[in-house]
Amino acid sequence: MPISHLLLALIVMAVWGLNFIAMRWALDSVAPLTFAALRFSVVLVPLIFFVPRPKVPLRLLLGYASSSFSLQFCLLFLAVSINMPVGLISLVVQGQVFFSIGLAILIYRDRPSRWQIIGVSVGTLGIAAVGADIGQTMPLLAFMVTLCAALSWAVGNTFVKAMGPVNAISLVVWASLIAAATLIPVSLVIEGTAPWSVALRLLTQGDLVFWGSLLFNGFGASLLGYGGWSWLLRRYPTALVAPFTLLVPVFGLGSAAIILGEGLRPGSWPGIIMVFVGLGLSQVSDPRSWALWRGKGI
Repeated sequence: MPISHLLLALIVMAVWGLNFIAMRWALDSVAPLTFAALRFSVVLVPLIFFVPRPKVPLRLLLGYASSSFSLQFCLLFLAVSINMPVGLISLVVQGQVFFSIGLAILIYRDRPSRWQIIGVSVGTLGIAAVGADIGQTMPLLAFMVTLCAALSWAVGNTFVKAMGPVNAISLVVWASLIAAATLIPVSLVIEGTAPWSVALRLLTQGDLVFWGSLLFNGFGASLLGYGGWSWLLRRYPTALVAPFTLLVPVFGLGSAAIILGEGLRPGSWPGIIMVFVGLGLSQVSDPRSWALWRGKGI
């Protein structure tokens, strides 16, 4: 992988990791459903007028938007708003890897490799250990909400797999349209108009922290993140690119410690290490597949 492509992968991982800090800052001022609706609304304008709808069945697009976008981010923002440490969120949400493997086995009858079986087992034990430690200092609700967000992300991955090749930017923009159209009325019914009044005031007054958090979530994490990730996946085998996602919780945990001063209990570290090991093992490629890819010169 050339240095420029390697830097792109690192930038995407850094953006995704730092995005949890932006979530924390925005949700200090605005209710979670309102911010989720704004996050997807900002992606739409003006791109929706220039980006064609992805050539996938409507049911798959609706399923992806509902799971990976609407539900996942509502749950993530809710977890942040009820004081789940954002550094740990960046780690626990990577449980989507284990959920995705499990759903692929159930739905598509995929045959997991022995490394995936070992990785899922170790990672699941690690997440359980983290949850047990969190339960000593805060209600487990925030942890369980984060796990549900990871499951929602994994469900969205099953829709992506069913789509086949698709333009990532087009998918993000049109899924954002569906998510925004769903979340705006839901937020108004559940949270009322007060959070929207607060958000409008912050936007019109030019609050730099809120504007920066919103744009970083919308354009940084969604368009740059998903666009760059898709670009890399189209040019390199998944086995080469996928392990970079291990850096997301590294950036998330590190930035939360440095910027927000989030400390981790010593009891959390064994579970955290087990999750990293599990993620790594679950993404180890089959040596025979790697040799085949090398032999074909793809």
